[in-house]
Amino acid sequence: MLENTLREYNAIKLDVWGFIEQFRGNKEFGKTEAAAYISMLSEIHHVETGANIIDGLKYALKTAHKKLAGGLGGLKEDYNKTYTHWLALDRKKIDLQKFIPFENQVKPEIYKPAEPLYGISLFTGAYGLDLGFEQAGFEVTLGLDISSASYENFHANRPDKPFITEDINKISIQDILKEAGLKAGEVDVLTGGPPCQPFSTAGKRLALNDPRASALMRYIDAINEMKPKVFVMEEVPGLLSARIKHVPLKERGKRPLSPEEQPGSVWKVVLSELKKTGYLIRWKKLNAADYGAPQIRERIIVIGVRPDIAKKQKITEATQLHPAPTHIGHVKRPKQRTATGKEKPLDKWVAPAKLRPWVTVAEAIADVKNHDGIASLGPKYAKYVKYVPPGGNWRQIPDELKPAAMNGSLYSGGGRTSTYRRLSWYYPSPTLLTSPTMKATMRIHPLEDRPLSVREYLRIQGFPDDWKVVLPISHAYRHFGEAVPVPLARAVALKVRRDILGVSDA
Repeated sequence: MLENTLREYNAIKLDVWGFIEQFRGNKEFGKTEAAAYISMLSEIHHVETGANIIDGLKYALKTAHKKLAGGLGGLKEDYNKTYTHWLALDRKKIDLQKFIPFENQVKPEIYKPAEPLYGISLFTGAYGLDLGFEQAGFEVTLGLDISSASYENFHANRPDKPFITEDINKISIQDILKEAGLKAGEVDVLTGGPPCQPFSTAGKRLALNDPRASALMRYIDAINEMKPKVFVMEEVPGLLSARIKHVPLKERGKRPLSPEEQPGSVWKVVLSELKKTGYLIRWKKLNAADYGAPQIRERIIVIGVRPDIAKKQKITEATQLHPAPTHIGHVKRPKQRTATGKEKPLDKWVAPAKLRPWVTVAEAIADVKNHDGIASLGPKYAKYVKYVPPGGNWRQIPDELKPAAMNGSLYSGGGRTSTYRRLSWYYPSPTLLTSPTMKATMRIHPLEDRPLSVREYLRIQGFPDDWKVVLPISHAYRHFGEAVPVPLARAVALKVRRDILGVSDA
């Protein structure tokens, strides 16, 4: 029964995504409006008939296709009527148990290797990357991070493991090995995400001339001294376009740029330094949603293989070291030939064989009851989020209220899609940020007029329900908001274990 329900849900959400995708870039009626429209129709249908999310989406999609058949004007007119109807809807009548009729938490399969595998974690953070390696069968022998929050999180959940709370620049690599109980060459995998503040797209691009970037170079020192069989390093995508030397906006396009001023110059240096280790290096930008995380979150994953391991496993420059996706969100509409021989798109959308549709917010958080803390919105923000339907953002706030809701940012550039952002039940979450309550970084619950809770953050990041939260609420949001999604880490770890290290399942 559950399997059939999820199969039906997977089919309808592909059709919904296909409908919404056709409005990408449309200035009159964009993807945000389309997503909100489908959500509102679905919720209205549930309150008025008791239908679950599957039947609600079917109804919404049928209605949307019918209105669009009469032209975009008819769709926009019905959107406005639906929005007025939705605002008057008593959403407290939405019964989540009936609306979302399937088990919510995605329970990961835990893998066991045929032989012991040992890892060391540097820049441990929230332990998301390392938890993925644990689930793939690796034993994490030690954690290290300068952050006391990282230590508290680690100690609460892995109390029998050693942890070093220290600036990595102030401790020798040999002391780290000694604490882990390993020698150089015995480490199966070295993991870590060196601090990325200098490279983040949300901050100043200070790059390698920022003292904080020294941590990344220290990670390279650890590779050289520990000589792990494999290393896995994660970074934010902003690193790919970071400049070694900052160029003021007023000078861009006005003069030739030096090599250090070119976008991506930092990444070239990082790769150059990594290649000096002698390891076979591969890097790729991966989306966590493609590996079963209910979140669209991109991360750079760098994999390095020690030369003797590469030779033993016959790994060459052409070998694919990153895992293939298991899930998909953007699919092509299949076509069929008409009686006249012409091709026309079908209404149905399908995923390629062996790929499942992205996991949605509904599948992740609809049954969460133990929240481990929920941050409060400021009174002003709380006043306006009630106007935003699921899948929407500031654009759905009535025009007469937008100036007060947005203040001076109303006429600033950019899409500002995270401003007053409310999640949709039938889509993965956007990237979780370190504070879900600020105007420009909001992550509002699909049904309730509040931010996501700490436990909902954990679910979306792929942490198990028994993961202990011991940090204050604001610290917990920041800590887990920066984590590597566990499903992505597990996929990378399985690829490393099976195809790079050649260790099969037990």
